[in-house]
Amino acid sequence: MKTQERTSLIKSFLQFSAGPWLSALISFIATPITTYLIIPAEFGKASMYTVAFSLILQVVLLGTDQSFVRMFSEHKEADRSTLMWNCLAPSLTISAFAAILLLLLKREVSLLLFDSPDHLMPVFIMIATIVIAVLERFATLVLRMKKRGIAFSSLRVVHAAAQAGGLIFYALVVARNFYAVIFGTFISHVVVLIVSVYMERSFWKKGFALSKTKIREAVLYGLPFVPAFMVTWLFQSMDKLALRSFSTFDQIGLYAAANKVVAVLLLIQAGFSTFWTPVAYEKFEKKPEDSVFFGKMFGLLSAVMFIMGLLVIGFKDLIILILDRAYLPAASIMPFLIFHPIMYTVSETTVMGINFLKKTYWHMAIALIAASANLVGNILFVPTFGARGAALSTGLSYIIFFYSRTLISRKLYPVDYRLARFTIAVMCCVSVALINTFIDSRVLEIGSVVIGLTAASIMYRKELRYSLKMLRDFIYRRKRTSKQ
Repeated sequence: MKTQERTSLIKSFLQFSAGPWLSALISFIATPITTYLIIPAEFGKASMYTVAFSLILQVVLLGTDQSFVRMFSEHKEADRSTLMWNCLAPSLTISAFAAILLLLLKREVSLLLFDSPDHLMPVFIMIATIVIAVLERFATLVLRMKKRGIAFSSLRVVHAAAQAGGLIFYALVVARNFYAVIFGTFISHVVVLIVSVYMERSFWKKGFALSKTKIREAVLYGLPFVPAFMVTWLFQSMDKLALRSFSTFDQIGLYAAANKVVAVLLLIQAGFSTFWTPVAYEKFEKKPEDSVFFGKMFGLLSAVMFIMGLLVIGFKDLIILILDRAYLPAASIMPFLIFHPIMYTVSETTVMGINFLKKTYWHMAIALIAASANLVGNILFVPTFGARGAALSTGLSYIIFFYSRTLISRKLYPVDYRLARFTIAVMCCVSVALINTFIDSRVLEIGSVVIGLTAASIMYRKELRYSLKMLRDFIYRRKRTSKQ
């Protein structure tokens, strides 16, 4: 990788990642306040609202957001606004139908999510938030695809600040219940939509010309993503659904709190995915035969994610002290949850073969494989271990998700990912997570983390040295440029 290209990639990554890191800081500050204001049972109800909202949003989008991402580079600058409107139109139409359906079934939805038919306000808020979130999705995608890393990062900060501010305001002024979390979510979507549209207001003003042909093309490309997204939603939400069926709202709340603790890794995942997609597509369009680039990125990312994941496990008991005492059991739930951000993030580099060759139907098969594994795991582990069982099942199913994505993609677009080394690292991390979840011994817990970090550092020593060199060169160049 040439020095100029390397510097450009680091600059782009840092621009897109700055927002998630600052968001993580805001979330870190807001989390203890949230757990002080909202008890685990109420937090669990808010988590069920989030599960339902994410499903409906993925359905109403119709996959046309993916169409916009895929076709953006294929269109000239002057035609990209028209592309956006033609991708957005079908999503807004389906949103209207979803709103009517939710209104007709509002009591049934309330009973399903919150064990009471009388919580109607969250259903009304959900209807409004869905329409806003569809618009927000495309507004932020415009910034992402135009590689406006700093602008996109700032939106992550705005989102985190607005969500925390709305939650705390509602809890202090109105009531300390799950409505506060829902209100915070609504406010964050509204604020991000307004800011993101304003940042690209000229883009939104031009190109409003709908075409049946373009809408049809967008829907035909994006529609195969919908069942895949639904199965993926089932895969990602199976833990909470299992806890809802076999356990209590308290266990769901503790599980949600543990997920908040690993939110730092999840935000790094979001930052990398946002940066990586336009870079990968552009690289493939210019030089499709350069598979070495993708192998190197996989190795670098694997090294960083394994080290960070093991550090989160190692410091889990210290991190959990920031929460209210009612949430302290969440410490033993955390370890296996790190496999969600680790496996998903690294698979973003290996899955690109499916997207490059437009074999999007494979996403459905992959999601089905992972969801099936998660279903079996939750049935086996949740009744006995509660939230810890849900975390165990989630972690193992994300490992299966990674290998499914990678092996299928590699068949379509061959890349040397050095999977043998990666598999050994995964086995080390699984061993560390098992000890820190089920064995109550500080000596064994800390010892396993130290051994895991040592093993990962040895296996990925070249990548870690290269990462440090890239960062050092980037800082040196920035300093030299600023002096000039």
